[in-house]
Amino acid sequence: MTQNMTEPLSDLRTTGVVRARLSLMMFLQYFIQGSYLPVASLYIEDALNFDKFEVGLFGSALAVGPLFAPFIVGQLVDRHWATQRVLAVSHLLGGLTMLWLYTQTEITGFVILGIIYSILYVPTMMLTNSLAFHHLKQRDREFPLIRLFGTIGFVVPAWWVELYWLKGLEGSELSQARSIILLLAGGFGILMAAYCWTLPHTPPERKDDAKFAPGKVIGLLRIRCLAVLVIISFFVAVVHKFYFVWNSPFLNDVLRSGGITGAWEQRISSIGQLSEVLVMIFLGWLVAKHGFKRTLALGILAYTIRCIVFAVAITIDVNFGLRMGLVIFGQALHGVCFACFLAAAFMLVDRVAPKDIRGSMQNIYGTFVIGLGLFVGGISSGALGKWLTTPPNGATFRNSLGIVSKAGMRLNEKKDLLSDWTLLWLSCALLSALCLVAFLLSFPKEIPEATASEDDCDAGEG
Repeated sequence: MTQNMTEPLSDLRTTGVVRARLSLMMFLQYFIQGSYLPVASLYIEDALNFDKFEVGLFGSALAVGPLFAPFIVGQLVDRHWATQRVLAVSHLLGGLTMLWLYTQTEITGFVILGIIYSILYVPTMMLTNSLAFHHLKQRDREFPLIRLFGTIGFVVPAWWVELYWLKGLEGSELSQARSIILLLAGGFGILMAAYCWTLPHTPPERKDDAKFAPGKVIGLLRIRCLAVLVIISFFVAVVHKFYFVWNSPFLNDVLRSGGITGAWEQRISSIGQLSEVLVMIFLGWLVAKHGFKRTLALGILAYTIRCIVFAVAITIDVNFGLRMGLVIFGQALHGVCFACFLAAAFMLVDRVAPKDIRGSMQNIYGTFVIGLGLFVGGISSGALGKWLTTPPNGATFRNSLGIVSKAGMRLNEKKDLLSDWTLLWLSCALLSALCLVAFLLSFPKEIPEATASEDDCDAGEG
């Protein structure tokens, strides 16, 4: 009787040592991305003088690689190589690529190296999730607490860079000094590669009669909840990319409108990650209490509200404090956007996918979220940004609609161009709102549990 009672209790939680090792893995994984992603657009636009379409093009370059990598990396992880080994090699090559990117000044070099880097880095985001899920005994409850260390890692570079390297700098000197973000990302990529060799062994799932894993994953899309999730995630990823392409240039314009010329963009954007920490703590409870459908819908709703808030905030000219307050509120909504949609979506994929192809499923889903959706988001955000940018006395899209007001349009004095931030964010809000309606109408209430293998998977709606 005693043995029967104590054995289940010993299996209730993952050991503290394993949780600590996985937490450090997540911290380093996202420290790399947090070093460059929040202000990469601002750096290449201001320091390298790229136009808005080129800014979006570089954003798309960072999403090209994942369109192809999952079919290779997923197969290696599910059938041949241990996950920690794939992570180590990917981060080593990715860190070296980022250091090479630091030396580039032309758009061609940025696009080519950006593609290479994305092939190497983006799959590691799914693989760290997969490795963590493999070693956690209560995945739904323990994963959010592990993943929040990734969020903390994303935030730390913002404060380190702006309070140390960029302190007191302004103008062109500040713009050029922001190149440190690429060096930092490259250096910590190499450090992460070394740490990956110490991670818990995560062997591939081998089956003698197994079919090619990506093909089996595509077959899972007949399950209704997965099919809906993949389609909606593609369009939400477009909205997500709009935010990361234009957030730092938008913040720069807002700050300059209030006479603030120092480096604050990365720290202000980190408010989103700080709120993400809080939401991630309660994500497991939220899913358990309200289910995946309501949790995911809340995330899409937050995307919509954030875009509307930004569109309205930039029109406020008489009160800089109110304008900045709304912008900060919009930044804080990022925590709800990310945790309740993207993080919860990966939890859903792990819940439904059979164990023997779970790595491939994570990577294929990541293709639509991080690859194809973000690729389209980068191109479309760059094209829209350039279209809504005109000379001060030139004809604008508003003029074609008979709108005389220039509320929400900001002048970049360095380039002598007007940016219509209000129309850009409202366009993004419209797409997000359509995603929310489609999701609520088509996503099922009940979610099927994973089976031992794909061959046993229930193909019903769930």
